[in-house]
Amino acid sequence: MADSSTKIVVISGCSSGIGLATAVLLAKDENFKVIATVRNLQKKGDLEKAAGESLNKSLFIKELDISKEESILKFLNETYATEGRIDILINNAGKSQGGHFEHIPLKDMQTVFQTNVFGTMRITQEVLKKMKEEKSGHIIFISSIIGVCPVPFCEMYIASKFAIEGLVGCLAPVLRGFNIR
Repeated sequence: MADSSTKIVVISGCSSGIGLATAVLLAKDENFKVIATVRNLQKKGDLEKAAGESLNKSLFIKELDISKEESILKFLNETYATEGRIDILINNAGKSQGGHFEHIPLKDMQTVFQTNVFGTMRITQEVLKKMKEEKSGHIIFISSIIGVCPVPFCEMYIASKFAIEGLVGCLAPVLRGFNIR
């Protein structure tokens, strides 16, 4: 288990983009132990390269498919068993879906919402249980400006980000009472 002065950071969706950059940046700070997650471990190559000397010292790569309940629970059970806690949860994993709204199959709509909304909500629910017990923690939701400023042909992605914006607006005042930011 990490000592109590080191903050345990879990970041979803680290195989590329914002998740990868955030994981690498935080791992450079000795105050953080970063658990960077990827949906498929076969796609961890860019993250491993970017991590450099931090890899397996302050940045650890783990598998987490945020769209699957069993993956979330397995990941959290393993993380709590080895680390004892999660101090910071960064919900970054996301899936996009463009195209003309009337032509997007229901299955594709459900896939976007399963990752961007329901998976994000589920991992947050589980992590909140422990954070409330500890009366401490930080939860960060990576959203998008288009979640509040819609543009054409991104309806599914925008709707999913709008849902997260609503969730955050509801949770923030309640969680302040538990010292969770």
